[in-house]
Amino acid sequence: MKKKLLTLLLLFSTLSSFGTNAQLDSLLNVLDITIKERPEYSKIKELRIDSLKTQLTKITDLEQRYIIYQNLFSECRNYNMDSALWVANERLVISQKLNSQKYIYSSQMNIAEIMGIMGMYKEALDIMNAIDRNQLDSKQESYYLHIYHSIYTVMYQNSFSKKEKDAYRQLIYQYKDSSLLIKDPGSLSYHLIRNGILIEQGRYDEALDVMLRCYKEYADNEASVGIIAYGLSEIYNKKGDKEKEKQYLIISAISDLRRGVKEYIALHKLAILLYQEGSVDRAYTYIKCSIEDATFCKARFRTLEMSETLPIIAVAYDKKVQHEKDSLIKYLVLISILSVVLAVSIIYIYKQLKKLSTARKSIDKMYNDVKALNEELNELNKKLSESNLVKEEYIGSIFNLCSTYIDKMEAYRISINRKIKSGQVDEASKMTSSTSLVSDELKEFFRNFDAIFLNIYPNFVDQFNSLLVDGEQILPKAGDILTPELRVFALVRLGISDSSKIASFLHYSPQTVYNYKLKVRNKLNISKEEFAIAIQQIGK
Repeated sequence: MKKKLLTLLLLFSTLSSFGTNAQLDSLLNVLDITIKERPEYSKIKELRIDSLKTQLTKITDLEQRYIIYQNLFSECRNYNMDSALWVANERLVISQKLNSQKYIYSSQMNIAEIMGIMGMYKEALDIMNAIDRNQLDSKQESYYLHIYHSIYTVMYQNSFSKKEKDAYRQLIYQYKDSSLLIKDPGSLSYHLIRNGILIEQGRYDEALDVMLRCYKEYADNEASVGIIAYGLSEIYNKKGDKEKEKQYLIISAISDLRRGVKEYIALHKLAILLYQEGSVDRAYTYIKCSIEDATFCKARFRTLEMSETLPIIAVAYDKKVQHEKDSLIKYLVLISILSVVLAVSIIYIYKQLKKLSTARKSIDKMYNDVKALNEELNELNKKLSESNLVKEEYIGSIFNLCSTYIDKMEAYRISINRKIKSGQVDEASKMTSSTSLVSDELKEFFRNFDAIFLNIYPNFVDQFNSLLVDGEQILPKAGDILTPELRVFALVRLGISDSSKIASFLHYSPQTVYNYKLKVRNKLNISKEEFAIAIQQIGK
């Protein structure tokens, strides 16, 4: 507990440099957490009470039992009034058995104190009036004056007429003054009483100086810190400093809750302050916590006091909740409308996207069709370019051959004509009857064709042989440029696939052309269909 309190004080002093608002928010958050952890602190208190009760079952010595009951009374005093009253009565029984007037007076004052807290003022005063003050020691006398002060304070708070209030105020002041005379000037109780007198006299700065010094001196005592913090809150209330009053009420409330105290005032006062400032949620939580603890404690005066405040805060809280509920309904309606609009928008967008997707597919198809068409055009352009190249090459060669053959025919005519004019008829006849001319010209024709073709397709032989199985390649003989087989497929490469046309062009018989084709097909390392395509790809 002490470690938690020291942590709280460290937080309090550290945050002071960051401004009051940050400080208050942090302390309120700590208080909120402490309220949530309240069952844990109550459990710790119950364990201590149960431990003392267990000790009573093991001890028969009246003196020791009296001391244990005294400790048990201290634990129950601000926790459960019924239990505290029962313990005080048990102490009285033991005191009477011990025949100790000192113990009897202490027990009776315990009973009177609890009755005062429970609102049984007459009964409490009857007990106190029956006690002989002259027979009390200094500690008992201090307790005696404290009880009178407490009873008259509560009666002052419950009185309605000015006459009663003045009378009780005078009595309260007298008991404070009397208590101050017998207290040790260095004790905390002395400073607390002096603080009350200074406040009563309106000497707030002096009271503040006293309490701040006590606050620093007793920082490591959780119970003392709670009492001192409450005293400081009263001073700041008189000075009109609401922020400081709230700060110290928060610290006092945290101390009360962490010690398992159920009869307290700080949290109740804090709830009223927060309600006045408009912080209804926290005010409702704090007043609800206060009245729950007061009811559990059987502190009837506190319960009655808080029951007057609770309905006011509860009504404000209910109004706030209802307002939030109405706002929530409005927001839900708005969200529903927006959801419908969003759904319609999504459907519309989906349809548009679907149309766009269909259009995109159509565009993609058109693009692919155009791309394919472009590829076909490019291929056709290549073929046209190749065809144009072949045409240009062959047209030039043909014109050249034609010119050469015209020159040859003219020379041949002149030669024959000379021989006839010179009477060399026999020789002229031999020249015209010989077949060597045709044979020589045909060879010359083949050489020219081969040269022109290989000029256009220089890698034809190698690429053609790559289509044949290994060891079956067709290579030109020495002195030949192309073999007859290669020459046949050279014409095929040029686009002449008809065997009769090939035969006519090369002066072969159709059967010879067929045999050449069949011979080559038997050597292929690919299918006949693939070969037809591959031939057309040579040179590309």
